Amino acid sequence: MLTSPPDATVTSFLSPGRLLAPARRTVPFVGRTAELAALLDWCTGPEETAVQLVTGPRGVGKTRLAREAAHRMAHAGWTCLDVPDGAEPAALPAVPDGAPALLVLDDAETRGPALAELLRTAAGGRNGALRILLVARGVGPWFNRLAATGLAVRALLEPARAGDDLDARVLPGQVDARLVTAFVEPYARALGVPVPRVAVGSVPGGARMLDLHAAALCAVMRTQVRGSRGALPVDVSDALDELLEHERWTWFRSAEDAGLLGEAGFLPEAIDSLVAAATLTGVRTADAAENLVRRVADVVPGVRPGAEAEIARWLVRLDPQRALPRRLVDPHLLAELTDTPGLLGACLTGAAAPSVRRAVLRAADLAVERLDRRSAGLSDALDQLGATVAALPEDGHLLRTVSGVLPHPSLALGELRAELTLRTLAATPDGDRARRAEALRDVGVALGEVGRSADAERYERQAVALFRGLVEQDPHRFRPRLAAVLANLGATLSDQGRPQDALRCEEEAVGLLRHVDADHPGVVTLDLTTAVSNLAVTLAELGQPLSALAPSREAVQLWRGLAGRNPDRFTRALALSLMNVARRLLELDRGAEALPAAEESLEIRRRLAHADPDEHLSGLGDSLEVMGSVLMNQGRGVESLRYLEEAVAIRRRTAEENPGRYLADLAHSLRALGTQLSGLGRRAEGLELQQEAVGVQRRLAADNPGRYVPELAEALSALGVTYSRLDRPQDALNAEREATRTWRVLVGTDPHRYRPRLARSLTNLSSIFAVLKLGDEALAPASEAVALLRDLVAENTPRYRPSLAAALRVLALALHDQERFAEAREARSEAEELGESLPIGDM
Repeated sequence: MLTSPPDATVTSFLSPGRLLAPARRTVPFVGRTAELAALLDWCTGPEETAVQLVTGPRGVGKTRLAREAAHRMAHAGWTCLDVPDGAEPAALPAVPDGAPALLVLDDAETRGPALAELLRTAAGGRNGALRILLVARGVGPWFNRLAATGLAVRALLEPARAGDDLDARVLPGQVDARLVTAFVEPYARALGVPVPRVAVGSVPGGARMLDLHAAALCAVMRTQVRGSRGALPVDVSDALDELLEHERWTWFRSAEDAGLLGEAGFLPEAIDSLVAAATLTGVRTADAAENLVRRVADVVPGVRPGAEAEIARWLVRLDPQRALPRRLVDPHLLAELTDTPGLLGACLTGAAAPSVRRAVLRAADLAVERLDRRSAGLSDALDQLGATVAALPEDGHLLRTVSGVLPHPSLALGELRAELTLRTLAATPDGDRARRAEALRDVGVALGEVGRSADAERYERQAVALFRGLVEQDPHRFRPRLAAVLANLGATLSDQGRPQDALRCEEEAVGLLRHVDADHPGVVTLDLTTAVSNLAVTLAELGQPLSALAPSREAVQLWRGLAGRNPDRFTRALALSLMNVARRLLELDRGAEALPAAEESLEIRRRLAHADPDEHLSGLGDSLEVMGSVLMNQGRGVESLRYLEEAVAIRRRTAEENPGRYLADLAHSLRALGTQLSGLGRRAEGLELQQEAVGVQRRLAADNPGRYVPELAEALSALGVTYSRLDRPQDALNAEREATRTWRVLVGTDPHRYRPRLARSLTNLSSIFAVLKLGDEALAPASEAVALLRDLVAENTPRYRPSLAAALRVLALALHDQERFAEAREARSEAEELGESLPIGDM
């Protein structure tokens, strides 16, 4: 409850926050010279129809920039329209025939199917230049879905990907104090008070535009109350909180002036909850507001029965949802929803569809904003978002819109997004095959992101079947969509340890996309780049690192081109692709070539994870592990430890938050660090980590044998080596025997992929038998390993020659123990010849 105003008196009931609205133009447009010039050049470009994006976090000035561009173009004679949500169908008909037009659509990520229809109509052409400016928090699933509308729409949207998010700074070398001082005069003029002198407290790195405006307005509000008495201190970082208190006091005085405070309408303690309910649902008519007041009166104490109509009229006049910036009132909204049990349910139960839609999108916005900034109230915002989603009606369009605004991949929101996609599918009619195919694909992607690849496969296969039928009817429209879902299915099959099946999907996807790219250059570049990347990974999983190297390098070049035009959106993928090139070179024992790629990948991912740990922390763990492995390959074992240790620490954190997705990564990093510690003589520490890795792999293999049994066998072999180094040969034998048995079974299912691993395990097993003085048992596995490796050398001499040399040396020892000296000398001599014939880079 508000018990006192922020200052002694208030001389006006005017909502100060309304002066911040960009549409009022209270303060002249400042800064962003380059961004504004780019938008104006885009408007006057040669294209008949074009789409552009303005993206960035809340409060950086996206809407101000878009409105300023529209203002300038209107003065140049263009028809410029602000298109509210729901008004998309009327936008183009409202433009005079032949007139150049600019349409501005704010909060584009929250729009429904009408935006796709608007773009489809625009892509068909019109008489006169047309520019469509989309303002959104960022590019995400919502944008990709728009691009899937058709090749004509995709051709419009693809150039829009090239823009970067707006930076918080609006001027080069921005000094917050100077901007606040400049903004004070127009706000003072608007409120009719003397221009105060201000002493500004700044924030590190520069504040967002909204915060700077709020600080200036707060200073003027203080002058309005106190008068000008010296320099007024104002802190940019606290300005929105202070301004919110002014708003709350304005609500109080407004209700008092309307005669609603006390027994006539409601008690003062009910004000905050009533305003929060109106803000969440966005009610704008007296009837809707009255219905809302009746619902919330059951959970908000102090509302007088019979006064609902008067209170509703007051809420409509107040109109906090439309008039105030979201970042200003979001803390109030979240606090009321959290502190008043039942308020959320009362807002949603029985509400009209538009109110429900606004409520859930506002709850999603609360959660995403706090997730982006890791700000206070994150857990409360996530709780409210979950509760809001649970109360959603089974409306396919609404569910799809909400899932489209959630970031992905996301540790915090992955499960919620998966739930939304499943509900979207259930609400999609069977007869609408195109929409159903898209819904099936979305489910597969969402389930894959939370580690449920077996479930994802079922939905993606259904999507493939539907898209194949659609391609037969309209190949021009649906071929790119079939390619995209094939690529998704390939990634899902890889996650299950089925790379041969994945390869077929990915080769088909790449072929389809190269066909489209030849006919429509640049339209499917992103999809083609993704498909080539996935193909390279699958070839590597099939034990073909040399075949994988060329597409891996092609992927790096493609991602580098995309990232060069749009660093914010594609640098993450470039880092992943660089890491994969480093892995392929490591597998080919070309560690010196791998080092630059590993270093660049790690540098990028450190930067990304620092800015957004929720999205990029797992990727940082990947790059750290690869960097450690490259250094190990180069004989820099001690240096490698710090990278591997940091990777394990990150893996523990991500696996705790999302075990279904990241537990396997933890096991892999534990094994890598344990192996390195063991090799550096810290064997007890290495053993503990490797035992933990084996334990984790056993759990994973029990749940998904096809995917994780090979990883378990690798972990067992690594554990066996460490047991041997600790002079525990019997424990080593037990671990390696289990690994060998596992590899034999796997060779039966995929000989090409698993024969090299069986040969290595047999070589290790023979060495352990020799240590145990069981020479007669050492001979058989060593001989089998040599035979396997001779076949492999015949297929790929450079890759398998070192392994054959090592196996021959082990065989020589086993033959010597059996007093078969001539055969032992022959094996040893062959091993030495192989070693001498190796190029230096392969030693």
